[in-house]
Amino acid sequence: MAKKKIIQSAAFKRNTLTIVAITLFGLIVLSEIALAVSIPWYLQREDTMALEVIRLDLRSSFDHARDAAGALGRNEVKNAELRLIRWSLDGMADYLRLYATSLSAEELKSLHATVQNMLQTATKIHKKPISGELRLDTSFYINSLVPPETEK
Repeated sequence: MAKKKIIQSAAFKRNTLTIVAITLFGLIVLSEIALAVSIPWYLQREDTMALEVIRLDLRSSFDHARDAAGALGRNEVKNAELRLIRWSLDGMADYLRLYATSLSAEELKSLHATVQNMLQTATKIHKKPISGELRLDTSFYINSLVPPETEK
């Protein structure tokens, strides 16, 4: 009987599978390294974008509040109150020009709340002044100082 020679085709398949497995393993390791580097970068970028959105929102509300406080009318009491708000907002604008880039998100949100409060106050002042003129009736005090007339 003649011996049949066994062809080992499995060795070729085994080498191909090994190469594919090593390649996939390398791709997995590279993708994990890429994720480890890109996720913190992406989160920092998103945090920066969120901070920029807060800054833009603050500027927008700030401009709106300054416009509301700048609209003066005929009433001198209203005008004086609105000038006080405008003066405060101008001081805040100077501060923001110098330090806006170094402020944290919490500080920007706090400033935004303050600006919104000033805007609401300016809106209330346009309807009715907060402080009113007090008219004193001094006749009671003056009459108490003047001696009563004697009856004739």
